Amino acid sequence: MFNRMRAALQKQVCPYCFETYLLRKTPFRCSSPPSICSPEVDDVYSAAWKEGAAIGRLLSHSGYTRSARCPHCKHETSKRLCPSCHMELSRTTGDCDNLIFAIIGAKAAGKSHYLAVLIEQIRNGVGPALDILLEPVNDRTIKRYREDFYEPIYRRRKVIAATISALADKRVQFPLSYQLSFRDRGLFGRRKIVKTVSLVFFDTAGEDLDSQDVMSTVNKYIYRADGIILLLDPLQLTEVREQLSGVMRTEEMPEQNTETSDIISRMTSLLLTAQKLPPHATLRTPLAVAFSKFDAVQPLIDQQCQLNAIPKHDGGFDAADFAAINGEMQALLGQWNGGRILQQVRTRFPVHGFFGLSALGCNPHGTDAVPRVLPRRVEDPFLWLLHQHGLIKAVGKR
Repeated sequence: MFNRMRAALQKQVCPYCFETYLLRKTPFRCSSPPSICSPEVDDVYSAAWKEGAAIGRLLSHSGYTRSARCPHCKHETSKRLCPSCHMELSRTTGDCDNLIFAIIGAKAAGKSHYLAVLIEQIRNGVGPALDILLEPVNDRTIKRYREDFYEPIYRRRKVIAATISALADKRVQFPLSYQLSFRDRGLFGRRKIVKTVSLVFFDTAGEDLDSQDVMSTVNKYIYRADGIILLLDPLQLTEVREQLSGVMRTEEMPEQNTETSDIISRMTSLLLTAQKLPPHATLRTPLAVAFSKFDAVQPLIDQQCQLNAIPKHDGGFDAADFAAINGEMQALLGQWNGGRILQQVRTRFPVHGFFGLSALGCNPHGTDAVPRVLPRRVEDPFLWLLHQHGLIKAVGKR
């Protein structure tokens, strides 16, 4: 109860409209079916989400309580709403810390594939190994992840269709919301949950990062983010394309699009403006810069490098492995990009790390088929972000 009272006095961030609010001022919505309690149009919700259908009755503020009772049907509901947009908040709101992780990158950088495979790896791979449990917190997350991410790759063995701009489809602005629970040994060696956080992931259409105005309108979550994973497709770099010209067929190469350095510039400008910082300021948001589709550039990589080793996240974040990978990736990026991206990241984001990964383990360019899913190191940037927030410890010598 004390934690909820304390949370009621602190500002929270809505993961949908990104406005701040106080827990004690959040309204509730009646969850009874229409046959029991007549629905009504919610003007605030309709204006925010362009959906005018009648929904459950709006109930008054109820302080820091977990539920409210509808005065019409007498049913008790736990559907808590954001005061600004009236979207339903997670059931964990007020009970645990909130983390917003943004996954961004140019068009065709592999963001959707990365997120799909990352969630599976957390749930069925590294999560159980580290006593981390990832659970969806609402039906919207269950349905969207299943239909838009899991089914295409793991059931139909097809590539995921390109993410539609949030300007054209409001649904893109809805995050995947999860509860992340950490277990440890308690008395008598029994495992118990020692920490729980609310975690939301955002997958952004690449074209929504092509304009500063669009970013500030539909990608406001970036300046609320507690961690950013920036996916960089090495096949977008001119130097890499030239070196692979004798190895890969033209149809295997993706079309070149927005420069990653331009995305970093727009992201930096957005963060500085939103956080009311001077132009010369550095940013505190941890930034993980990850080369995606790393399997495609294997001919250019020394087979003895750490990138080809298997990380040992045994009991925590493998710090020694990260130190080696971070150095190797910066060296490669310096060769391939002339140091432009390196300079941007080092100058603006003092808390940063560089990674190499492959979500699918194969290059589907020129076809929509995914013959196999063999992920490599997709969890590394995520575990690094958890470590930056003190949620998992570092193991191994740096």
